[in-house]
Amino acid sequence: MAANCLFSAPFLYIVDANGVPLVGAKATFFQAGTSTPQPVYHDAGLNTAWTQPVTTNAAGQSTGPIYVSPTPALKIVVVDANNVPVPGYPLDGWSPSQVAS
Repeated sequence: MAANCLFSAPFLYIVDANGVPLVGAKATFFQAGTSTPQPVYHDAGLNTAWTQPVTTNAAGQSTGPIYVSPTPALKIVVVDANNVPVPGYPLDGWSPSQVAS
């Protein structure tokens, strides 16, 4: 099964409205339009799932890349360390095909 890197950078990178990295931000992934959790993976072979939520470090990054299967489309929920939604999220109906070149 093919996999795509979830974000264009090698890491999930979350910043606030001023561009400051968010330490301890949490990203959780669901099947689009639902509250059904959807696994995301450390590796392109989709063998090692991330524990969710994926939490950012002091640089506002995940500790590694995040891979997804081509389907289903996802809902991505991101909150800060205090569980306040990050502007621009949730992102519902996201699909790897939206960023494929």
